[in-house]
Amino acid sequence: MHTTLYLKEIFNFERSLFRADRLDFMVALILFAAVGYAFINGQSWMNKQQQAVHAAQTEESVRLHELKDKLAGIDAGSLKPGKAYENPANAYWVGNRHAATYAILPPTPLAATAIGQSDLNPPYVKVSADNKEAFALNEEIENPGNLLIGNFDLAFVVVFLLPLLIIALSYNLLSAEHEQGTLAIAMTNPVPLWLLIAGKLGFRAVLVFSLTAGITVMGLIVIGTDLSTMDSLLALGWWIALLLAYTLFWFALATAVNVLAKSSAQNAMMLTGLWIVILLVLPTFISIAVNVAYPVPSRAAMVGLIRAAQTDANKEADASVARFEQEHPEMTAKPLVKSDDAAATRKRVLVQQAAAERITQIMAGYDRQLAQQQRSVDTLRFLSPAILMQEALNAVAGTDNSRYRHLSRQVDAFHRVWQGFFLPKVLENTPLTFADYQRFPHFSYVEQARAETNLRLFAGLLGLAVPIVLLSLFSVRRLRNYPVTA
Repeated sequence: MHTTLYLKEIFNFERSLFRADRLDFMVALILFAAVGYAFINGQSWMNKQQQAVHAAQTEESVRLHELKDKLAGIDAGSLKPGKAYENPANAYWVGNRHAATYAILPPTPLAATAIGQSDLNPPYVKVSADNKEAFALNEEIENPGNLLIGNFDLAFVVVFLLPLLIIALSYNLLSAEHEQGTLAIAMTNPVPLWLLIAGKLGFRAVLVFSLTAGITVMGLIVIGTDLSTMDSLLALGWWIALLLAYTLFWFALATAVNVLAKSSAQNAMMLTGLWIVILLVLPTFISIAVNVAYPVPSRAAMVGLIRAAQTDANKEADASVARFEQEHPEMTAKPLVKSDDAAATRKRVLVQQAAAERITQIMAGYDRQLAQQQRSVDTLRFLSPAILMQEALNAVAGTDNSRYRHLSRQVDAFHRVWQGFFLPKVLENTPLTFADYQRFPHFSYVEQARAETNLRLFAGLLGLAVPIVLLSLFSVRRLRNYPVTA
């Protein structure tokens, strides 16, 4: 009973001090300005991406409409097919170029809070009947150093700027009282030292957390986020839980430095140094270590190998065409276009198929190294709470590398379906009909299993909770021997 009363008195006293110095107003102003600008920047980026998606969808719709109109004109006899690449009935050119479709990654409710990997990965992929390398060379490894610099979004404010604000509010939590001689006076009251620091720390933590969470919810409402759905409420719940854990980590770290009984200036230097280590040094070290352990061949070298594979396949093409026509005479008798055009198209497809296996092997080696790097990053991220927090906020926003890899796997599967629709018609020299246009495959993104995302977020939350507990235990132990008098 007395403990609760004392804690409340300390809490209220700290609030009075902050109001007298207008510190609560300054904290609110700083957070409002930073979070507000972060929302403007994040929403601007998402609007830009959605405009690109809308432009792509419009372009595809217009392109298909023109193809259908031209096919109708040819069927009615009012138009001529023209050259092979202009013919809307030519399965090769339609599947590889004219009807190529977009696989689109939809934004999540909290997408504006973290730009994440969306500046490295486009929100859509243009899929055609061509080989995978035509559209799959836009993936990047999630670099821990790059994660923590660059775009000024809400995640940047929380990961980078919020710790600085916490340090400014708590670096002299005990040292100022000690230096002014008021700590000894305070300890003449029947209040244990741990309760005094808990009250001072509790007020600051509540102030920072409640203001950040409240301004964030306001910002989400202002930009039109629908917070009535289960997905958006779950994402917001995770975001708030992560914010609370990250806030407590930095206050726990500040408390651990305060109980070392150093001067306020020394505390400020130590906390600033720890901020640099946690947010700059460790991510850079992890990035270098991962790249040294699992070096990935350069993208230029891989493209060179792919071109060499295509050249080798082209050299073998004539023999492949002859063998194909000998084994499948029934597939070469349907006149779609002039025979020389049909033979040339068939040759292109056979070259493409011959090169596909070699190219897949080349890209698989590259992907294996990327996967090794990513697994290393997933393990080493627990060394830095900042990396943990950034990755978790990206996952909540749906802009993390895991979601883009999930999209890539679905695009691979859809690509095989798309090729399976067009390439047999090319090899059989079968023209496309209006009915075929209605049966073109369509891509629909399927979200990751919620349990998979929740598990990753829980791991991040646990990774933040462990150092909080350890720092708290350290602080409690050190408080027993804290010198009350100078």
